[in-house]
Amino acid sequence: MLFVLSLIAISFKGGPVTYGFFFFTLFVPLVSFIYTQIVYLRFKIYQEIDTRTIVAGSSTPFYFTLQNEDSFTHSGVRTGFFSDFSYIGGLDTNTEYELMPHTGIRKETLLVCKYRGEYEVGIKSVTVTDYLRLFSITFKNKETLKVQVSPRLEILNIADRPDMIIASSENPPRDKKVPDILVREYVPGDDIRMINWKTTARVGKPMVKTLTGEDTPSVRIIMDSYKYSEKPEEYLPLENKILETVLALTYYYAENGIDVSVSLYNDKFIDHKIGGTDSFEEFYAGMSGFCFRRDNEIVKLIGGCEKETVPSPSESVIFVLHKWTDEVSAYSQVLSGNTVRQTLFLITDDPAGSGSAAVPSNVGYRVVGYEDKLNEVLG
Repeated sequence: MLFVLSLIAISFKGGPVTYGFFFFTLFVPLVSFIYTQIVYLRFKIYQEIDTRTIVAGSSTPFYFTLQNEDSFTHSGVRTGFFSDFSYIGGLDTNTEYELMPHTGIRKETLLVCKYRGEYEVGIKSVTVTDYLRLFSITFKNKETLKVQVSPRLEILNIADRPDMIIASSENPPRDKKVPDILVREYVPGDDIRMINWKTTARVGKPMVKTLTGEDTPSVRIIMDSYKYSEKPEEYLPLENKILETVLALTYYYAENGIDVSVSLYNDKFIDHKIGGTDSFEEFYAGMSGFCFRRDNEIVKLIGGCEKETVPSPSESVIFVLHKWTDEVSAYSQVLSGNTVRQTLFLITDDPAGSGSAAVPSNVGYRVVGYEDKLNEVLG
């Protein structure tokens, strides 16, 4: 507006004042624009994180420094952060900084990653605004941080759910209030998977569960490992929740002394057998770097399960899937014919659980959202 007024003034009146006003309104925006360009080229960002390996949902210290190495002030500097899969705690992301010559601002805060996977975190962009606020330039941070995020292990607190503790309705849950009546001292040659770790810790020497001649209850978890999308904002939350669910259930059964195996497909059919919390650590490490693939189709997973021995009535099958397909339904009918107890955890972002209508009535199921806590879902 000032520039237009100056043009009108020199057109109708002229003179040194009006021409001075014209050149002032002409060059000030130009100088402001050049200023933002110089700050853009000279501005320095330094950021660091305590570790590049993070557990989803946990916080880790995060530091960043905004540095002015020039002899003039950098004003109107604002940082933008990656926010799709992580967030910065305890920091106002709308804060605008002014850096005096040869000074810097260091911020110490916390970084929280929401999903398992590998992605960029921290400062994504910087916006520079000139003194008169005529121009703002937003530029991408050239040196971003990339982290490897491991899945979170949720410890299930569902002691009041005997149907979850025991693997088969044919085997009633053991009374935890009667200690040590089904354990004895460990002798060389005993299966270490039969060690009762809680009793061992209490008495100070290895104790194993005695066998009563009945079938040992066990659980088989069938995990969907198909990659449903190539967009990180779509596949990261889904894959994260599938792994969280599998890990939580696996640890829960292993901790309660119930044999558990996890069946999945990854280029070939794989059946992980976990016998206690010690072998669970190895399983967890493998799942932290697990890759979901387009080739890991459910039909291949079910085909591998069908080639395995059909579970006995003392074994339960838990499906952790994103979709209930015809192949899964056919396999479920085979299990039902062998009176195998079945449970489905349907991982979906649809709160209504679309697709659950096709689940047979003899299969108990739970719909788990991407942001749900399993303890709340099972409560």
